[in-house]
Parts: sequence; structure tokens; C-alpha cells
Amino acid sequence: MKIGILNSLYPPYHRGGAEIVASIMVSDLEKLDHEVFVISTSPKESYQEDNVYYLKSKYYHLNQIPTPLRIFWHIHNLFDCQQKNRVKRIIKKEKPDLIITHNLMGLGLQLPKLFKAKKIKHFHVIHDIQLLHPSGLMFYRKENIINSLLAKQYQKITKKLMGSPAVIICPSHWLLKLHEQKGFFPKSIRKTIPNPIKNNYQTSHQERNKTEFLSVGLVSKHKGTDILIRAFNKLPRLSLTIVGDGDYLAEAKEIANNNITFLGRLDNDKVQELMLEKSALIVPSLCYENSPTIIYEAVASKLPVIGSNLAGIAELINHYGGLLFKPGSANDLVEKIEYFLDNYEDLNNHFPKEPLPPDDYAQQIIDLSKNTG
Repeated sequence: MKIGILNSLYPPYHRGGAEIVASIMVSDLEKLDHEVFVISTSPKESYQEDNVYYLKSKYYHLNQIPTPLRIFWHIHNLFDCQQKNRVKRIIKKEKPDLIITHNLMGLGLQLPKLFKAKKIKHFHVIHDIQLLHPSGLMFYRKENIINSLLAKQYQKITKKLMGSPAVIICPSHWLLKLHEQKGFFPKSIRKTIPNPIKNNYQTSHQERNKTEFLSVGLVSKHKGTDILIRAFNKLPRLSLTIVGDGDYLAEAKEIANNNITFLGRLDNDKVQELMLEKSALIVPSLCYENSPTIIYEAVASKLPVIGSNLAGIAELINHYGGLLFKPGSANDLVEKIEYFLDNYEDLNNHFPKEPLPPDDYAQQIIDLSKNTG
């Protein structure tokens, strides 16, 4: 089978979980002897490298564009016929049997209609709320962002443009349900399939350091970094290692006590080493996350998780085990850390309470393709 994978970004222009899922999908489908090509965007000129087509777009640098101009960019993205025609030429050349789309920002929402017109089977993978709000983000206590008049008008347009692909795949129940509540994909087969993870269970030969904690991800207020720092500033006997960078990094370093260490961005092997050394991973996000990859990686390393009681974070912790704290509350996070330390042996012995799903993500997609018209 020939399969096209579309996502807003793809290595080397990657920065989020959707790109990781897309690249794993490509690799696994190829291992099953399917021919795969990728269409993504480039912040430079359009070009092709091996089986990847990079189409010129401003999407990679969108956060650097002033807000008023960004609004016009999003309107253009909804009706971008130029990008549609570029994809059309690639489709004509490649002749895919199946198209799997992930995030379509920068590629345009004219594409689902193109696939339908060409009678190409179309699957869509939901990673965030980009179809409900152009920012793709929703924050704790700011949930009404997707219920504003402008958001409702935006959803009316995206709902019509996306239509009902043959299959909708989403790793979290809450995000899929949110789209269903808004009336999306009424005729699609809708499946909840956990994101593919490439880690097998690994355990350290040495004892974990009970007083050392880990946080991995974007260093930003909306990811809860300031909450995390305020909590550990109250816990001087404990240490925290923060891996990642972001717009809040400089300020975070200024307000953090000396029991908090910043390592910047690290490759995956180094993060894995840290996961085998620390006592728990903390995920303090104020953002409604879909299904954070870092939690799956912690589960693979048998590293207990303490996270915000919010959306996909709570869904994963409820399934695999760990502790939840009130989003945005440094005091409640301190209490949960203290509880973790008081019940350290029991929590460690019972984490994870469920194993990771089998490594059959690509096979599930192929099975769905065979069973859908």
C-alpha cells in the first residue's frame, strides 16, 4: 500500500509530540513493507529530500508574527489554494491509496476536500484543539476560549472544511469527546489509540535517589514552570532537575533557589538516563494536554509521575498510576510531593499499574484501512 503522511512540521523542523508520532508512524509503516511519503512545511523554500516534500510556509515562525498579522495568516490557512495545488501535484505524482493527516496548520484546510474529490481514503489524527481554536491551546480557568463567538465561527468553518474523514484517531478520550461535543466528524469511525512509544521497560541497576525529582519539557508559565519552582523553593531539602528551554527560562533561573538545576534541551538518551536516576517525574502544565509523550516514557522507565489534574495528563495518570495535584497550586503540589515521600515504597512498587500498550500502532492503522471503505 502507498501511504501519504501529512503534518505541519517534520524533522528537521520539529518541536512537538505530533512530529514524533508522525515520524514513528512513517518508520513503522515502512517496516510493514508499505511505501510511505511525507508532506510537511519548510520555513525556507520548498524542496524534496528523499521521501519528504517540504512546502514553503511561515508556520514554523508563526509565533514571531505580530498578533494582528497572525489572524490574517490563520484566515489564509483556511482557504490556502496555493498550498492545496502544491499538494495536488504531489498526490498526482505519488498516487497514494491512503492519506493520514495530523496537524494541518501551514498546509491548509482545503486538503480534506481535495482528498475526497480524488476519492483517496483519508484518516485524520487529532493532537490538539487546532480545529476548535487557531492557537491550538486551551488553559486552566480559560476554557471559554473555545466557546467565544469568534471561536464558534471558526469551528463552523473548520467543521465544514474537515468534513468526515473515514477514520478519526485520537490518543485521549477527553480530546475526542471534546470534538464530538462540538459536532465534528459525524460520519467518521472514531478510535482512541494511544500514541506509539518506542521505549521498552528499563530499570536502573542503582537505587533511585528519593530526594531528586525531574521535569522535562517547555520552560514556560503555561506549562507550569513557575508553579514548579515555587513548590521546590519551599522544599530546600529536595532537588529538582529541569530539562528543556523556552521563553521563561531566563526568568525561571532568576527566581529558582539553588536546589533547582536547569540543563537546557537534551537528547533522548540523556533524558532516559535521568529517568532511571530520579524518584519521580513532575508534569505541572496549565495547558489542556492531549496525551503527553513524556508520561509514556516515564511509564516505560517505571518512573512515578506527579501531574496536574487536567485533561490528558489526568487520563494517563489515572490509567497508569501516580499522583494528581490541583492545577496552578504550588501548595497542593508541595503536599503531593510530601505524600509521595511518605509513601515512597508503596507508590514505587505499584507503578505502573498497567503496562504500556503493545507496539502495534501501525498495524492497527493498516487493519482500519482494510476494514473501511
